[in-house]
Amino acid sequence: MSSADGPGGLIRGHVLDRTSAVRAVARQPVRLEIVERGSTSERLTVTDARGAFAFPGLPVGGGVPRVFLVQTEYQGVPYGTRVELAAETPTQTADLDVYQATRDHTAVQGSIAFAVVETSQGAVRISVIQRLENTTRRAVVGSDADPLVFPLPLGAQAVELIGGWQHPQVAHGAITDAIAVPPGVLQVGYAYDLAPRARRFTLDWALPYGAADVEMLVNDPALILSGAGVRRAGVVADSGRHFTRWSAGAVPRGGEIAWTFDGLAGRDDRWPGGAAIVLCVLLGGGLTAALRRRPTAAS
Repeated sequence: MSSADGPGGLIRGHVLDRTSAVRAVARQPVRLEIVERGSTSERLTVTDARGAFAFPGLPVGGGVPRVFLVQTEYQGVPYGTRVELAAETPTQTADLDVYQATRDHTAVQGSIAFAVVETSQGAVRISVIQRLENTTRRAVVGSDADPLVFPLPLGAQAVELIGGWQHPQVAHGAITDAIAVPPGVLQVGYAYDLAPRARRFTLDWALPYGAADVEMLVNDPALILSGAGVRRAGVVADSGRHFTRWSAGAVPRGGEIAWTFDGLAGRDDRWPGGAAIVLCVLLGGGLTAALRRRPTAAS
């Protein structure tokens, strides 16, 4: 395989196994997906003895927006990166770091469990982000028989999967996904409705992987939350809207927290519908900023 520059653009790199000592991965298939307006195309190659690959002769410029996705699958785990080429920078390097696989789910630990709670006349919408971390040097591989599990509370309705999933299934009171977790962070988002029958109700949130920090933002300032370790942590403003921030601290692996809500307004069939929008913003990168933002009030 030649990596010499040809006409047009060039994407080149190496596939490197970083499980322990860095090792080049030879004879590894690598796929390039070229996404253009209204069409996609694909190219395939295989790494050489040094783990190197190259995709020469790529289209560059011409006023056509393009996205180049470099991808490989190693021991059942997908890896990929996005590359941009321009007339000024027609050559780019895109190394792919891969890791040996394990089925040991104890490598996956929860770091943040975060929810946006919106209420309107007795209707409740809860939108969730769960962030998991794999701090090992192996990729955790799930399967249909042993997937990652995200339990839903009793009474959850109209479950919506917002982002971060691979092949999710919603059944038997839980979201499951055989998604792989490489070293680093996996973040998933989902939402559901609740129809409480009283002004006071309890939400049981089970966290199989635990969480170093559990937070809720609530749009109704009259709604009071309580439970073991639950405390009011101030007010967070986002896109001109204000939410009361409640914190429950850390939850151990396999634990759960019971959030008791008191002061829900009378019933109706409407809810504001803004929580999913807020969640998408947070899922796209605003979560850390929102949690770190200095509260405007606290008690």
